[in-house]
Parts: sequence; structure tokens; C-alpha cells
Amino acid sequence: MSLASARHAFASFMAWEAVTSLGESAAETALLLRAGLSNVCASRFVDGAGERVRMCAAPAVPLEIGGLDRAAALASLALGRLAEAIDVKRQAVLLLALPDSYGAADAAFARSPHGRSFLDTVRRSLKRAASLDIEIFPFGRAAGAVALRRAVEFVDQDRLVIWGGVDTMYDWTVLETLERDDRLLTAENVDGVRPGEGAAFVALGPSATRGIHVVGIGAGREPSPVGSGKPCRSLGLTAALDAAVAPLRDAGRRSNCWLLDTSHEAYATQELQNVIARFGDVLGLEAELHMPLKELGDAGAAAMPLLAVLGAEAWRLGYANDDTAVITGCSKDGARGALLLAADSFHRTEMAA
Repeated sequence: MSLASARHAFASFMAWEAVTSLGESAAETALLLRAGLSNVCASRFVDGAGERVRMCAAPAVPLEIGGLDRAAALASLALGRLAEAIDVKRQAVLLLALPDSYGAADAAFARSPHGRSFLDTVRRSLKRAASLDIEIFPFGRAAGAVALRRAVEFVDQDRLVIWGGVDTMYDWTVLETLERDDRLLTAENVDGVRPGEGAAFVALGPSATRGIHVVGIGAGREPSPVGSGKPCRSLGLTAALDAAVAPLRDAGRRSNCWLLDTSHEAYATQELQNVIARFGDVLGLEAELHMPLKELGDAGAAAMPLLAVLGAEAWRLGYANDDTAVITGCSKDGARGALLLAADSFHRTEMAA
């Protein structure tokens, strides 16, 4: 898919919502995150050393609920709130980013009994919609970019489009895999992932004269992802960012706001260091590199929609440090995604140029 220049927006945000380990809404999450809070607690899960796994779990969902049922509950909470803010009484489509394990474990997830139950729960949260088509993208953290490219196609068809994702690591199967791969953050293993969860969704419409706009989308693949045993070359993330920030380069602009899905892992830090060196021409001179997943916990497939929602809240509440925001998403299998969002002032300036 060819990317447009800064003179054109793919789509505009109509409304957004999220549920995280800090808040039951996007506004609550943004407020508490800015206040420097986190919700890292000992969970009911015990690791191989006999210690309780510390993670970030959403207080909005009872702790006795785990796994796929928990993911369904998180998605329903966020979508139910979003439905209150938009007109869903027409044909809608939901582009849903999911963990890559859903696709790997069962290629026919949507047709399996547990998959159908999950999607039925999600549909009920948008019961006012005249009809709801759901397309799933089980590609992990980078799934948001793939799903958003598909969302743009539906926006062009004048469909009501909801783009987002849900994921939870409040599941022993997931935690066991992280521990087996030596990727679980513990007191003894500081080079690991802090387990988390979340759901975030955005209602998208045609490019508007006011609001928040999607102006860049990119995807790539890292040939040496985490766990490969080979040095990180950051080729996939570089390719994704090259495509996403093309409007900045076309306009001779920089962005001071970077919302990155970087975790506590040394691999992620190395990947970021490589990328920053390559994007000095669009990195703002007063750039702030935000890494919310360190406080919120790894939100997995919900990461890119969640970072987009946090950027939208910053503009809505007036504390954003720029009128553009760069967002990244990096899946464990090497898939990479990047987005460029722009607020009114950037969009209006470039449209008038």
C-alpha cells in the first residue's frame, strides 16, 4: 500500500477508549500515568523459583478471571464505553489486533469454540450496531499497524470502522512461555518483560478538517528478532519507520513526541538505540521518548492502539509537547509496525501549503 504525503490523512479519530492496569478509561489511565503511578503487584502466579510473579493487572476485571475470558472482558469494557461516544446504529467493522499465539495455536481461531465464544462476547459489547463484521489480526504488538492499513480501506468505503486490540498476560500459559525463554522480568532476571494487559480502541472516519489524523503507516520485518541469538540490526523497525515518517520528511519537519513500545529487555533498548541514530533528521530537538509499557506492563497486541489513545489524550487534555506523534510496535517474531499521528495544527499547515 502506498503512503500518502503530509497533504493527505488516511483517516481521522472520532472517539477512543482504553482499559489498562492503571485505569478503566483512557482519561483515567493518562492522568494516573502522568502522575507517575504504576500498578505492579504480586500476582497469584508462582514462577519456577517459588516466587510470585509481579505483573500489572487491570483492576477492572476480577482476578479470578484469566486467559481468553479475561481478554474478552477487557475488550468488552473498552468497546462498551466507546459505543457510548459514537453512533453505532449502522454497519460497522472491527479490526482487532490479537496475540500472535492465537494464530499460531489455532489457524481457525475464529471458527473454534473458544474463538467463537470470545468474538460473541466482543460483539455483545457493540450490540447497538446494525451489524458488526470482525476481522482479526493475530500478530502481536505489530498487529496494530497491519490492522490499521486494513481499516483505511474500510474508511474509504464509508464504513464505521473501529480499530484496536486486546491482550493479557494474566495467564499461566503465557507466563510459563516467557519464563521458559528466560524473558520474564524478575528480581533475578532484570532483562525481561513486565507482564501486563490492556484493551484500546479508536473509532475512525474519513479525513476531517479538525481532530487527530493518521498520516503515516509502515511495516517491516526484523531478520534477527529477540531469541534468535543474533545481533539486533533493527532493519524491520527502520523500514516501518521510514514509511511512517515519510510525511515528516516531505514537510521538512521533526517530531518531539515518540510513543515507543520498548520494554525492559536489553534487546529492545539496543533496537531503539540503532533506530534513533538513523532518524536524527526527524527526531525533534526537544524530543521526549515515552515508553509507557514499562509502567503499564506489556500490553502485547493492544500496544499500538493503546499508545495511539494515550497520544490522543495528550492532545485532548492539552499537555502534548508536539502536534505529531510517532508510534512503534515490535512483535517477538520480528514483525514491526510504525504510525505517524498528527493533530490539527500540523494537518492544517500542510494542507494549506
